[in-house]
Amino acid sequence: MLKLSKYLSRFYLSLIRHRGTPESVGRGIAVGLFSAFTVPVGHMLIAFLLAILVRGARTASVLVTWVANPLTIPFFYPFQCYIGSFIIGEPLSYALIKQLVMDALRNPSVRTAGALSGQLMASFFAGGLLLGSIAALTGYFIATAVVRRQRTRRARKLALRIGLRKAEQHV
Repeated sequence: MLKLSKYLSRFYLSLIRHRGTPESVGRGIAVGLFSAFTVPVGHMLIAFLLAILVRGARTASVLVTWVANPLTIPFFYPFQCYIGSFIIGEPLSYALIKQLVMDALRNPSVRTAGALSGQLMASFFAGGLLLGSIAALTGYFIATAVVRRQRTRRARKLALRIGLRKAEQHV
């Protein structure tokens, strides 16, 4: 757990220290989150390319794709398929989805990929578009607000420090 908190604090610091505007950091976060949910393989590359396209923070976009990692995928992807199956109008049972996804993750092969039917893949992408869009919008607004707040706070501290130095020089 210590490593996770260290990683999160480094990520947070890299966000607020990013040279770009708060909006570019938010756009980077948004495309990273979106690609993490919509692209099952290669989402880091897709996030990087999308960040270039939308002029977002490339590093932040790549780092945030790790929300979809080997620990979270077994929970996210079945849920995503379950939600997506309702979107496409052909509800699947959560147990079936979980079994198919876990089999594909445990034994990646052409056979297990074939078991992931077109209906499941359509459900995956439909759920991914919905959850990815929600995560992207939420991530954009939260990241932009956090970066703005931190930069304002840092500017106030710097102004206070400069003001104190000038006051000391005049005394």
